[in-house]
Amino acid sequence: MRIFFTSRHLVTSLTVATCLTLSQGCKDPLQEQVYSFISTENFYRTASDADGAVVAAYQPFLTADYFANRWFSLGSLLDDQVTIGRNPVFQAVDNFNITADHPFVMNVWQQMYQGINRANTGIQRIPGINMDATRRAALVGECQFIRAYNYFNLVRLFGGVPLTTAEIETVGQTNTPKATKEKVYEQIIADLKEAEKTLPATRAGSEVGRVTKGAAQTMLAEVYLTMERWQEAADKAQEVIKTGQYRLLDDFARVFAADNENNAEIIFSIQFAGPVIGNSMASFAHAFGTDNPNCANGVQVWSVDEKSDMWRNWDDKDARKGVSVYDKITNKAGRVVSVYTTSRPFPAFGKYNAPNEISQDNSPLNPTVYRYSDVLLMYAEAASQAAGSPPAEAYAALNQVRRRGYKVPQTVPAPTVDLSGLSKEAFRQAVIRERSLEFVLEIRRIFDLLRTSQLVPTLTAIGKTVRPGVTLLPIPLSELNSNAALSPSDQNPGY
Repeated sequence: MRIFFTSRHLVTSLTVATCLTLSQGCKDPLQEQVYSFISTENFYRTASDADGAVVAAYQPFLTADYFANRWFSLGSLLDDQVTIGRNPVFQAVDNFNITADHPFVMNVWQQMYQGINRANTGIQRIPGINMDATRRAALVGECQFIRAYNYFNLVRLFGGVPLTTAEIETVGQTNTPKATKEKVYEQIIADLKEAEKTLPATRAGSEVGRVTKGAAQTMLAEVYLTMERWQEAADKAQEVIKTGQYRLLDDFARVFAADNENNAEIIFSIQFAGPVIGNSMASFAHAFGTDNPNCANGVQVWSVDEKSDMWRNWDDKDARKGVSVYDKITNKAGRVVSVYTTSRPFPAFGKYNAPNEISQDNSPLNPTVYRYSDVLLMYAEAASQAAGSPPAEAYAALNQVRRRGYKVPQTVPAPTVDLSGLSKEAFRQAVIRERSLEFVLEIRRIFDLLRTSQLVPTLTAIGKTVRPGVTLLPIPLSELNSNAALSPSDQNPGY
């Protein structure tokens, strides 16, 4: 398989030549006879080919420039909860001082478009394959979900972006004009509506972890929420709730346990196996002190921003606090030690803890994309915003999540935990704050701040400097230089 890189898209050619080598060694490669040839025209013939095309569309999620590292870093450091140590590349993101040539921006952009192009290939090629019709439609649905998810990330971070739904086979085809945000959202919604019609409700065996109907419905609910289409968001979230397929685990810590992945609360997560296909979460997110079982070179890479509301005002009775962040740990010798042992004496992150995976890029843990608690909180916010005041159903959904956080059974009265009697705006802010506690280090906070226009005031409040009016990331310089359909005027404001 030959891989051709452009500054924007990774264009994959399925042109493979296989040569016959003689026992006495290789002949002159220019004289070598080609005995087999695989092209895009003769590859997409069988059900196995169709499945391979879909697997290829998932693969960018596992790369260092997506969930294995850069996307995880970009999505977390941009918010108010995570801070970084001495690395200037990470510091630029943490301080919202990103330039158009920042490697995270360029690399994440490229991986998202790689996923889009591979999804486009599947959507275009799979319908022509002679195979079981239901299976064929489901595979196309997977590609539609993957395309929608990548465009959803792009439009939220960059605004309007080049929009293509056709397979790109040559470099000359990559010159695509910038579409409006509205057009991008139209495509996202269209893809998800089609995907939810064809995707299976459940997965079994080797397909556990692949997207389902519930995942498409959950993302569609979030898209509607982001667009402030409140009733549609509430209705779609309610569809997921009514299936009864998902539930909150009683123990918050078990949601993220290495021996309990793909549990009943997980709707969609990125499937890592480690160490061959691993990610950097264990090495980035934990305290790395010299007397710490999770240590790497004696430095702490990421830490909690102590000025954040999440850390300063988090109730110690909330069990999620001890799972998500910590300032002490029991080392391998059984002694309780402080994580304040490094040059950045701030609390560390406990979520996604993998004590035996201490080297970089080898954690087998699956980053979560959607959990059932997300559905409940999206429903609570949307149902309240769609009504004149928060309805009882919205309170019930919000309080379900709160009760689990405080380890209160769902069936008993909990007047000290349950919220009630709030105004519409106060209720929404309560939901947003609940999301900040529930989804620490799950790349949810940055998008909540963006969609509620709270990013700038929130970052300003903890001492970060954000240029006025700058809430979008810059279109990568490599894209502007290589895409003839773009001009300098297409760059986002402030860059």
